[in-house]
Amino acid sequence: MKQTDLEYYNDESSHGNYQYVSLREIIDAMEMEALNNDSFIKHVARHNLIRHAKTAIREMNANAAGDILAFEITVPTSLVVTLPPDYVNYVRVSYVKQDEMNGGYHLVPLDINYNINTAIGYLQDHDANLLYDEDGYVLTSDASNAYSKPYKKYPFTTLCSPNRQSSDITKFSKNGEFTIDQRRGKILFGSEFSDRDVVVEYISDGLMCDDSRIKVHKFLKQAVEDWIYYASIERNRNVPMNEKIRSINRYKASMHEAKKKMMDFKINRLYRI
Repeated sequence: MKQTDLEYYNDESSHGNYQYVSLREIIDAMEMEALNNDSFIKHVARHNLIRHAKTAIREMNANAAGDILAFEITVPTSLVVTLPPDYVNYVRVSYVKQDEMNGGYHLVPLDINYNINTAIGYLQDHDANLLYDEDGYVLTSDASNAYSKPYKKYPFTTLCSPNRQSSDITKFSKNGEFTIDQRRGKILFGSEFSDRDVVVEYISDGLMCDDSRIKVHKFLKQAVEDWIYYASIERNRNVPMNEKIRSINRYKASMHEAKKKMMDFKINRLYRI
């Protein structure tokens, strides 16, 4: 039954849902297509359709969706913040700054610094020989990395500074620095951000929740369905090669169209520039 305007506005969980379609709806539509006796996906199991759909969703969230998530957190004294479980890539990391004039808050973007050390230290004896555990693996620890020795921000030097000629300006950051250790799922901040609020904007793979809650933007729906179809017939020896070529070309076309639709491009921004 169609939801009324009154029900929509009074139900917080409904807000924003209309622009998305659930994974279940997509799979149900594909199964309806498979009921046709002439369909090449007639005998494809539902779990395989779901598997192909998740592959498509993961790819599109990384390259086309433009669906940016964000969270705000206070940086602990360790200067280390754990990334969310659905993190794929970061978009922007900022600290929250209060405007002195009107008391409002806005975001100030930080610079990523790949020179912040996140390397794991190998333990060695007094002769610099590697130490191993009882299973034969090298013992490790946080030696001189930013986990054990927090990163200190480079100070700005003035033109009158006696060390001006030796200063490397590429190490300077006006607003502060961070780095991301993807292997350990952590963001490491400079020492000036202890006990300060930061906002992390990132791209999700869209697959963190259970299958019943996975959603796809309607602009991407056709591309997801086209990929499911192609992936379902790709290795089927009974499907003609020309049908496989036609299906991959159709997917590429729908993917290209989806990327154009999802681009955050507005003509009034050009006017402002």
